[in-house]
Amino acid sequence: MTPATQPTLAWRALIAAKRFLLFAGLWLVLTSAALDGLGFGLAAASAATWLSLVLMPPVSREVSLLSVLPLVPGFIDRSIRGGFDVAWRALHPRLPIRPAWYVHDTRLPPGGARVALGSIVSLLPGTLVAGSFGNRLYVHCLNADAGIRHAVAAEERRIAGTLKSRGPGPER
Repeated sequence: MTPATQPTLAWRALIAAKRFLLFAGLWLVLTSAALDGLGFGLAAASAATWLSLVLMPPVSREVSLLSVLPLVPGFIDRSIRGGFDVAWRALHPRLPIRPAWYVHDTRLPPGGARVALGSIVSLLPGTLVAGSFGNRLYVHCLNADAGIRHAVAAEERRIAGTLKSRGPGPER
């Protein structure tokens, strides 16, 4: 973590409070706000908050919310097209699929940017990010000829454009 992305103590406390409220709220929903389990729920929310901070430490905000707005129309478009494509393939009498795996080496920084890339790529027609390791995303696609390499690279460039601090990282 560079000094520019090092979160302040106040920022870390705010993230911890948000996570605690999220976990406590989830506990209340799951228990129908039963008061007899409130003590255990607070302990569980505290433990979940601590674990989330260990597994996913807070970093200062790298993305401007205004810079994300241009991604929204494409997100909606790909969600709709992806859903129709999968439905069409599933209902087609000949089931036109040619499954394949594609491994994409991303240059995005670890954390939210890579998670966003995986989520958006999973919305592309006939694709699913099945996992990642290091800087690699493992993408399963229903049609090997669908131009997945170019589509994933284009999504990575869009996300890199939303980053404030730096672009997609060092050249490969």
